[in-house]
Amino acid sequence: MTRVPAHYIPDSGAVQVFSPKDEQPAEQGSAMLWHGQGEQNVVKETWMRKKIIGLLVMILLIGGTVAVWTHKERDAMQATSLTAATPKLSLPEAQILYEQARSILDNQAVSNVTPVPKMLEQCALAGHEEASLLLLDVYEGRRKGIEANMRKAAEWADLIARETDNRHLAAEAQYRSARYEERKATRSSLKNAFSRMKEAARMGLPKARVELARYLMFGIGTGHDPKGALAILKSVARQHPDTPNLFFYAGYMHMKGMGIYGGPDYRTALFLYRKGLQWKDPRAINNLAMMYERGLGGLSPDVGKALAYYRMASKLGCREASTNEQRMGYRIKAIVSGTWQQRVARASLRVVQALPIAPFLHDWIEAPLRRIATEL
Repeated sequence: MTRVPAHYIPDSGAVQVFSPKDEQPAEQGSAMLWHGQGEQNVVKETWMRKKIIGLLVMILLIGGTVAVWTHKERDAMQATSLTAATPKLSLPEAQILYEQARSILDNQAVSNVTPVPKMLEQCALAGHEEASLLLLDVYEGRRKGIEANMRKAAEWADLIARETDNRHLAAEAQYRSARYEERKATRSSLKNAFSRMKEAARMGLPKARVELARYLMFGIGTGHDPKGALAILKSVARQHPDTPNLFFYAGYMHMKGMGIYGGPDYRTALFLYRKGLQWKDPRAINNLAMMYERGLGGLSPDVGKALAYYRMASKLGCREASTNEQRMGYRIKAIVSGTWQQRVARASLRVVQALPIAPFLHDWIEAPLRRIATEL
């Protein structure tokens, strides 16, 4: 009997593998697979395949563990390099160095401000609160001659929050870290932003509590909770009514009916925006001007007051108010410019547009007024 090699594949059909008890010679004209050698090769190949897959899985697991460890080690080394970069100063020495850095930034005649960040870093390592906050401002690009470096700002905010014994400074650093994380606008970063803002609010920073209310209001990094946001704002209003954006957020929630039983409440929104006017809240003043412009909350439309409040909010730093001021300026200029006939026609148009009459009557009355307002 001729033994057929295991790798041989006959032309007449597929190869069959038999068990030892079924081993029989092949029919004439067909091929026979000799069990002994073929079975060993198949088992050996299967064993080798499983071993290779196991090794690959082990390599992937080890690689992932090393990557995580390397990432944590890198973060630890960055923090260590920040703290070990320069010798620690005493607080009196840090105060002197801080004043020097501040004078460089404040002096308009000095153009070279490159040494300032390193000077402030030394002061921050010594625990100097004003220098730490100024350092974050510098890395945020808020000071002359120094480009923004948000990575550095985030590193130093984390380090300050972790190392300082000053509760207020730690809360401010957590607040800044939350804002940096929010700028990334990813799901994980928004969750981190919420947790850091919550920690800053727990430490008692009023503006962090107000921003935490905004996170709850819009569901940033957490679930929507407008009632919880409103409760926080009411608490802050009783204790720290001068907190930025406090009455802007509270008024906005009432104007939109967020967490308010019965829907939008323009009269309460008007009251809150006027409280914001009292405490010089620029965004609340901007919305107060909008209510005067549109005649909301029981007000009669008053373009003059609206423009005055837009101008006030713009001077306090509200960009939206600056845009609205320009828009209102053009509108008033269009109203008061031209001949007396044009001014009368424009005023008459506004009266007619407010009348509760049929649309075809509107068109019939407004057509000659529009012609006078534009052609004379």
